[in-house]
Amino acid sequence: MLSKRILSALIGIPLLLFITYQGDYYLLLAVFILSILALSEFRNISNKAQCKIMVLPMWVSVLILPVVYLFHYQYIANILFFYLVFCYLYFLLYYPRYSPLGLSFTLFGALYIAWGFFHLVLLRQMEAGFWLILYVFLVVWSTDSGAYFIGIVTGKHKWAPTISPKKSWEGVVGGLLVSFLAVWLYCRFVPGFSPAQTKILLGITPFVSFIGQCGDLLESTLKRHADLKDSGQLIPGHGGILDRFDSMLLAAPFTYYLFNLLERMM
Repeated sequence: MLSKRILSALIGIPLLLFITYQGDYYLLLAVFILSILALSEFRNISNKAQCKIMVLPMWVSVLILPVVYLFHYQYIANILFFYLVFCYLYFLLYYPRYSPLGLSFTLFGALYIAWGFFHLVLLRQMEAGFWLILYVFLVVWSTDSGAYFIGIVTGKHKWAPTISPKKSWEGVVGGLLVSFLAVWLYCRFVPGFSPAQTKILLGITPFVSFIGQCGDLLESTLKRHADLKDSGQLIPGHGGILDRFDSMLLAAPFTYYLFNLLERMM
């Protein structure tokens, strides 16, 4: 299992770096593909949980990405509003084939997955966008490693025993500390940030780390509800797309909005 994880990382990380560095169409296409794959896994989870989601509105949510891109990232709120109206009308048209729970799950999947992935594109459009995306992944990966190893050694107090029995508060704190150290070293050697941006990144890292861990826990609740161990088997040693990107789906939007807010305030 460990050898498969290492092999997947050796292939996936350089590919991720290349796509992120190129940005533009490369990143948009990658996000588009990842969203489709992750939504397929989400549909499978929903089916296993006996919740019938609205398939067409779910796939339409992925089209929001290229539409927003064509409008040069303007009218995002307008596009989301019309998407919500489309979902509501679709639900009314086909009721009672779909329940209100199915509508809720459809909207949740669209916002959680398609919109979550799209924030990688939004981050890339910012000043020092390439370095910001690497920051998000660095926080997520270092948090995962820190929480795992420190949790194994010192974990005694369960964090969420009904969702993920192996996670501990000691692991949570370990993830926070390791991610902060990793970001501190990252900001020292990366030339892409101003002194003010460096202060912001160091200040928000514990929050991004914790939100990422909550993203991991969120996906675990979905799998537990559907009685599944992994969301898929696409990535050897890691499971599915949602298994690999669960933390990022919350960490990327959180970083985007909080960083923008604090930068404007400074």
